[in-house]
Amino acid sequence: MPLQFKSFARPDLLKTIHPKNLIRLVEPHRIFLEDRGFRVPEAGDQELDYLALAGILAQPDEETPSELIEALYVIESFCEDQHFDELLAMAESAGMEAGEEETTVDLAVRLYLHDASLLERKLREQLCERRRTFESYRQADPDSAIEVDNLPQDLAPLEAELNRYFESKKRGSHSRVIRKDAANEIRFLVQHGQTCKREPSRKGARSTCTVFRPEKTDVVILDLTHRELRINASTVPDLRQYRTLFGRHLFRNDGYFVFAEKYTLEPLQKAGEMALNCRDIEGIESVRLKEVEYAWGGAFEHTETHRAADLFKALPLIRRGLECEPVIRKAVFEIKLSGEKRGRTVTIKAGNRSGYGRGDEAMVIERWLRARGFVMTEERAQDAPAYSALACA
Repeated sequence: MPLQFKSFARPDLLKTIHPKNLIRLVEPHRIFLEDRGFRVPEAGDQELDYLALAGILAQPDEETPSELIEALYVIESFCEDQHFDELLAMAESAGMEAGEEETTVDLAVRLYLHDASLLERKLREQLCERRRTFESYRQADPDSAIEVDNLPQDLAPLEAELNRYFESKKRGSHSRVIRKDAANEIRFLVQHGQTCKREPSRKGARSTCTVFRPEKTDVVILDLTHRELRINASTVPDLRQYRTLFGRHLFRNDGYFVFAEKYTLEPLQKAGEMALNCRDIEGIESVRLKEVEYAWGGAFEHTETHRAADLFKALPLIRRGLECEPVIRKAVFEIKLSGEKRGRTVTIKAGNRSGYGRGDEAMVIERWLRARGFVMTEERAQDAPAYSALACA
C-alpha cells in the first residue's frame, strides 16, 4: 500500500499572504520548489505564481517538506479576522511589532516565523476544528470503467459553460478550471467570483467604501478508485451544476453521476464495538465512539443523544448499551492517525456527504469506513431510506 503524504490545496489562502512574508516562509525550501518549476522571487514586490505553488503542495511526494505543509495548516487555523486580537497579544508578548496595515494572516505568518511553537501551542488549545465537506455522486452505471486517457485535456468548453452559469447568478464571468492529477483521483480546482461586497474602508484619514468581488475556489474530485464524483461547493445549485457539467464535458453525459445514499450507521448496532476495529487499516492507530444520536420517530419526532469520551466503556456503567430499535442518525468518532498526536473528530450522518479534513488522510478514513460497512454497497444504497446527511472532520 502506498504511503499517504499530506497535501495543501488552498490557493485562495496563499494569495492573501503578503509576497514578502510568503517568500520568507518558502525560502528554506527554495531548492525543492525550483526543482518542481516554481521560481522563488528574490524580492517581495515581484509577482508570485500562486497556482503553480498550490499545485506543487497539492501533489506531495516523499521529498515534499512536511515542515512547509504543517506550517501552512497551522497558519490557516488563524487566518480569520476573529483571531487578530489574540494574535496581536501574542505578538506583543513576544516583543514583535505589528504594522498599521497588518492583516490577520500576515501576522500569523510572522508569528510562525518568529516562534512556531507559539501558534502550535495555541492550536492545540482550540476547541473547534476546521472542516471541509464534500457531497458524493455515484456513477449511474456502476460497471462503467473510467478511462483516464479518454478524458478531455481542453477544459475551455467547460469553463465557457461555467462562465455563463456564474454570470447568470450575478457572480461575474472569467471562471477557471485547473486540473491536478494524483494517485487514484483527479482534482479540479474551480476558481470563480462571488457576489460583490461593499465594505467600509479607510484611505489615510478619510473614511470611504470599497466595492469588490471576492474569489472562491471550489473543489471537484473524480475518485477513480470508488468511481464517484465528490464536490465541495457553497450552494445546492452549484453542486447540481457541477454534477451536470462535469458529467457532460468529461463523459458526454449529463446524468453520468447520480445521487445515492452512501453512509449507514447500522454496523454499530449489528457489530457493536467490533465495528471500530482498525487493525487491518494501515495509517490508523485507534477509533473511539464519542457520540450517537438516535431517531425514535413517532408523531413528536423524538431524538436522543449520548456523549462520552468512549461510549462503549461509558454506557455499561449506567446499565445501557447501544439501542437497536431506533435509527442511529448520527455518530461521532475520534480517529487517531499514525504519526499524529491528536485524534481527529469524524462525524457521520446517513446520506451522501463526506469530509475528513486534509485530502490525503481522507483516503485512509474512507478505507476504514468501507471496510467496516459504513459505506453502502450499490444494492444497499438502492434500498436505503433517505436521511439528511453529513460526514465531516
